[in-house]
Amino acid sequence: MVMHTLFQLSALGHFYHVMNASFLDRLAQARPDPGGGAAAAYAAGVGMALLTKIIRLEKSRPYNDEFQVKFWTEQLAETRRLTRIFQHLRQVDVEAYLTMSQALSVRQQGANLQRAVEEATRCPWQIMEQALEALELVASAGAHCRRHLLSDLLVATELLGGALQGAYHIAAANLPLIRSPHQRQEWAARLHQASHQGLEATLRVRSQLVALVHAAANSA
Repeated sequence: MVMHTLFQLSALGHFYHVMNASFLDRLAQARPDPGGGAAAAYAAGVGMALLTKIIRLEKSRPYNDEFQVKFWTEQLAETRRLTRIFQHLRQVDVEAYLTMSQALSVRQQGANLQRAVEEATRCPWQIMEQALEALELVASAGAHCRRHLLSDLLVATELLGGALQGAYHIAAANLPLIRSPHQRQEWAARLHQASHQGLEATLRVRSQLVALVHAAANSA
């Protein structure tokens, strides 16, 4: 039974390795898809993988009390949920970009083109929104994890913050294609707000984690 479980875990790890390697290979090709939006979702997924590792390490400690077990179990469930969302958005971004590119290539006008542009803008905005949630999970984990894991959480913070701002640049690049001035202004305001919130959240979480690192060093 143990050997079977280990085999399953090994096979699953190999599957994810192949999938991720395949994505990076495709990303490096001289073609427009996958592009920056999918790359932002991938970067966020890397940050989530690192966060998940830390949560699993903390959750597996044999001397955790009831509160700690509950806390880390809930944290793990949230990281899994967000990881699935980033994986989904990575694929959605590719599909949305292809739809928009096709509409532009045949010089479509009117509602069809605008729907395609809006969807290609909405997907990176959703990446931004989910990255904001993920940053809060990092902050929460940092407040409860062992001090030697804080540096890894700082890496996750930078990955998520960078993914958020990267997604902003991809979404903002579509704004000139939105013909309605009202809709363009609405999307510009929405994206700017999410970007500003992301900058603030990244700075706040980074500062909190660095303060904990310094506190741990001073108490050593």
